[in-house]
Amino acid sequence: MKKKIIFITGSSGFLGKFFLENALSKGFKVVDILRLKNKSNKDLNFLRKKYANTYKSIFFKNNSEIEKKLKNEKIDYFINFATLYKNNHNHNDILKFTNSNIEFPSIILDLICSKVKKIINFGTMMQHSDGKNHTPKNFYASTKSAFEMILNFYTTTYKNIKFYNLKFYESFSEKDQRKKLIPILFSNYKKKVITKVNSKKLELNIIHVNDIINAIFIILKNNFKSGSYCLSQKKNTKISNLILKINKVLIRKLKTKYLNYKVDKIKKSKLKVLMKWKPDIEIEKKIINMFYNENN
Repeated sequence: MKKKIIFITGSSGFLGKFFLENALSKGFKVVDILRLKNKSNKDLNFLRKKYANTYKSIFFKNNSEIEKKLKNEKIDYFINFATLYKNNHNHNDILKFTNSNIEFPSIILDLICSKVKKIINFGTMMQHSDGKNHTPKNFYASTKSAFEMILNFYTTTYKNIKFYNLKFYESFSEKDQRKKLIPILFSNYKKKVITKVNSKKLELNIIHVNDIINAIFIILKNNFKSGSYCLSQKKNTKISNLILKINKVLIRKLKTKYLNYKVDKIKKSKLKVLMKWKPDIEIEKKIINMFYNENN
């Protein structure tokens, strides 16, 4: 059977790159679209050589070029990983947010909707800070909700396409180098530096990236109803307890200092968990093993 062609945005980012590697290793044909500056991306260039017959990149300098670049592309599935994330913003960030999270994916969507069978968009549970419908925690989340509203317009226009929004709280992998708490803890541990944690009460709901990738393939294989779905652990991870568990297996201990910032409690999501999916990876065990392997 002929392999389906997956078209993706955001392949230079954390989640998009993981999916790209995984899809190519499974034999899928993948086409991504990247800004011209990413032509020198070493990781993507390596994959392009390794999977020369199944991986193709489209480069563009500005948004006005996108229509011409996509005109003759055959696409079965579209996955939008494109995102600009910052927890806080100032007015100088607004155009960057709207370009990356609204304008760019909207242009793509408008150009390819007549071609595709399924569209998967990645949002964030920060769009639902009180657990209900769109109550964005920050400006980043509000731009993700704005694009989701645009996506809703296309669901009414293209009845033959399945549309999915996937959302989670926190993601993690052992190769994670983002400025997120677990990678910072691990980096500071290697540097023998104390990590400041906002509160001893801090809890996170963390999904391993492999479980997120698995959710994508479940959607591609099944004919689920269009809609928004949450990927989450049944139980949150209390960070102070996790650090205690980590230190139990370490010779040289992980050093932390707890601050007294107020932290928001994670509200229970009103979104359904994706059908036929559950997190297979025990996230706390995975994190503890990462520290253990570094220390021993």
